[in-house]
Amino acid sequence: GKDLKSPPIAETGSREIRAAAKAVNAMQMRLRDYVEDREHLAAALAHDLRTPLTRMRLRLELLRKSPAREALAHDLADIESIASSVIDFAKFEVTEEKAERIDFWSLVEAVADMFEDASFDEDATPSRGLVCIARPVALRRCITNLVQNAVTYGKKAHIGVQRSGDTITLSIRDEGPGIPQAKLDQVFGSFVRLEQSRNRETGGLGLRLTIAPNI
Repeated sequence: GKDLKSPPIAETGSREIRAAAKAVNAMQMRLRDYVEDREHLAAALAHDLRTPLTRMRLRLELLRKSPAREALAHDLADIESIASSVIDFAKFEVTEEKAERIDFWSLVEAVADMFEDASFDEDATPSRGLVCIARPVALRRCITNLVQNAVTYGKKAHIGVQRSGDTITLSIRDEGPGIPQAKLDQVFGSFVRLEQSRNRETGGLGLRLTIAPNI
């Protein structure tokens, strides 16, 4: 699969199958080490930017108010936001968090309360019995990112929660134009934005949806 954190393949069976499984597991470990090294590097670079950015922020406060000062403050805020996004993304990718029992409804409800334009569907009945096994911080961030994307690009987030047997289904709909079918897989890539201008006023860095498939 696409998840490098998935458990290794059992090295059992005939000699040929054991050899193939061992080779796949070794390749997975090499790929995981490569990805983690890259993410650690990105996080380190972003972290090192914080010190000079802080100095720039302090010096900027000493300048007289002017259009140039406001423009510099805006650009500096963008750089700080980018650095924070990269650090948060890298921390998520390399941090091992244990799964535990979670009150799913309470978690979704807490996330929805963070956004004025997020609301539950009328048929979403509150239930404290919706318990799942997951990584709490990762799951909360995943749902937060999905709701934030819906609010940012689709004006409103309509949240639905349904249970069927042992399966809990979370749906988040917005009022935006939608994503073309051919680009559905692309939006889960790192630093991918369908809005091509890269204007920070119209969107983020392209990392919010990246973590969703791996939760």
